[in-house]
Order: sequence, then structure tokens, then C-alpha cells
Amino acid sequence: MNAITEQYNGYQLHSVFQPILSLCHRRSVGFESLLRSTDADNHAHAPVDVMREAAEHGDIRLLDTLCQSLHIRNFSAQAPEERWLFLNLDPSTIADRWYHDGTLTRALREAGVPPQRLVIEIVEGAIDDEPQLFAAVDYFRSIGALVALDDFGTGHSNFDRIWRLAPDIIKLDRSLIVEAEQHRTGRLRQMLPNLVSLIHEAGSLVLAEGIETREQALLAMDADVDFVQGFYFARPSREIDHLRIDGLPILSDITRHFETTATIEERIEADRIAPYAAAFRDAVERIGRGEAPHAAARQLMTMPRAARFYILNERGEQTMHVVGRSLRTRRILHAGPITDTSGGTWYRRQYFRAAMAEPHRLQTSRPYLSSTGAYMCVTLSIARGNPPTQVVCCDIDW
Repeated sequence: MNAITEQYNGYQLHSVFQPILSLCHRRSVGFESLLRSTDADNHAHAPVDVMREAAEHGDIRLLDTLCQSLHIRNFSAQAPEERWLFLNLDPSTIADRWYHDGTLTRALREAGVPPQRLVIEIVEGAIDDEPQLFAAVDYFRSIGALVALDDFGTGHSNFDRIWRLAPDIIKLDRSLIVEAEQHRTGRLRQMLPNLVSLIHEAGSLVLAEGIETREQALLAMDADVDFVQGFYFARPSREIDHLRIDGLPILSDITRHFETTATIEERIEADRIAPYAAAFRDAVERIGRGEAPHAAARQLMTMPRAARFYILNERGEQTMHVVGRSLRTRRILHAGPITDTSGGTWYRRQYFRAAMAEPHRLQTSRPYLSSTGAYMCVTLSIARGNPPTQVVCCDIDW
């Protein structure tokens, strides 16, 4: 294929495309168009240099229009059907409402690209004027295009804006994945799946960009992102070789690796919790035989990570609790106001509702931040009685 190029101020402008891959489909779902440029001596120049020069000459609109047309025509000439074109717009195009002049829709029409195959990328924090941003999103949707907010997770990110805009796709800033990779057991790594879940609840799909290592790909998979993009899978190229991209062995490889890793991690977690689960069951059985709760839980509470042992009534109200040794020694210095849980109610906790729904069956919660000491914990719980009249619980410092 002979790629189409454009000329601007002595530069030759080229289109390159980087695949957007679906982890579930294990194939490409679209391609992001990116600018590359060379001078008369065929020396490459960074896109930011060309844009800076265009800004100095007052040519931002001209350059943005050239790039839009260039990318759309090159995409049309070689992209397979049922793939999206991700197209970046300069923030000034939105701020000055240049998109209303019909240039974009005309370029799509002339290239034979339906607007439904277009994903407009808008940098989430680059537009301070919200009415301008909302008007632009409404316009692009009115012509049939999808909207993606780019660089989400940087300093300007606004979750309230996400709820109100409900963009079709959120592109997570690469820094989130990099930070999670660097802190293998830190809270950011634990927060990433929750962030993705919140975005899904807002009605948006999630794309993790800048994936460069297997570990980052596995983190994205573990966080349940929908799409990935990055050098680990494919570098930007002038040619869209979708048959090669869709047949990438790496997509199947990371899926198998993730399945194996997840199984190993689940086994490790189960092995960590097994001694506590056994001691907890023993304590519950002792209570069932009439032993006082404090005495029944004595062995359990000598274990190094046993944080709290407590009993709730059928309304989730706490009727008794035993403080564990590890909590007394590891308590956060300023957590005093929240460590006394007498009179508390835990009805809204998942571990209480799960236990009440399945009496006499051990429940194990996911790790969460305890509101009784600001530490990460896992809660074991069992509902007793028929019908259940109490839920016995134990928090484990995780």
C-alpha cells in the first residue's frame, strides 16, 4: 500500500496506527492514529515540535485539519471492517468549536468511513470550560461517533465529570499501571480494580494505554480493563496488518499466564487463611457447645494476625468483641476514636449479609480497609442458629 502523506511548512506528515486490543476478544477492535513527520532531508521530527511550530505561526487549526484528513484517508485505505479509528483532536479545536465547520464529517464522507467507526479522543484535563466540553461531546455523539476521554488518572482528573459525561471509553493514563507495577503489594495495586469497576458503573469501557511489559499486561487483565494498547503488543506502524495483529500469540500467552498466576495466587491466599479459618471454626463450635465466647476464641486470638473477634445479632448490631494482640501492637497512633466498636452496627457489611444468606457456612470477605483501625483486613463470618440469631466474625490483619 502507498501511504498518503501531507505537506506542512517543509515537513512531510505521515500517519501511523497503533492497535487497540480487546483482552476478551483477543483481537484488535480499533487503531489509534498518530502523527509522524520528516523534513526535506528525511530526518524525523517529534510531533510536538511540529505542533509547537504550528502554534507559533497560528496554524493549529490548519495542522489539526490536515492530520484529521490524513489519518482518515490512510485508515480507510487499509483498515478492516468493524474496527474503530481513534482520532485525537487538539484541545483548541474543541475550545474554539472548530468542529462545527463540517471539515471532519466531510473528510469521513469523502473517505467512505461511517461516523460510527470513529472514536474522538479528548484529553480529560485539557479543557477547563465544562460547557465547551459537554457541547463537544454532544456534537460528536450527534454525528454518530464515540467519545473517549484520554489521560484519565492524572492531576486534573475529575470523577464527577465522568459521571455526568458518561463517555463511551476512558483511557487510563499510563502512570496508573506503572505505579501499580512498582508497588506489587501496595494499595494502588489494590485500588486499580476498584477504579475500573467504578468507571464501568459509570457506563464507560476502560482502555489501559502504554502497556510495555508482561507484568503491566497482567495487571490490566487483573483489573478487568476492556482494552489495552502499548509497545508490549505492537508499535505504531504505517501499515495496518490486522491479520498479524489479531493472530498475536502474545494475546493467548498472557491469558494462559494470567490463569496460571491467578490460580497460584488464590492457592497462596487460601494457604495463608487456612490456619485462621480452622481456628475460627473451632471457636464457633465451642460457642455452640455452650462455652463463653472469650474462652472459645482464646486460641484463635493468640495467632499473629488475628485482629478482632466479635458477635453480631440478626440486625448486625455488635453484642460482644475480643481485641486481638496484633491489633493492640499495630494500631495506628491516631485511630483511637474508631477502635471502640461497642454499640456498632455492621449490617451493611458484605460479610454479614453473606453469612445471613447462607447460615452455618464459612464466609471469607475480600480484603478491605477496616473502619475500626484503618488497616487492611479480611473478615471470616458464620451465621448461627435456625433461623440465624447471631453472626460470629473474626477480622484478620491482611
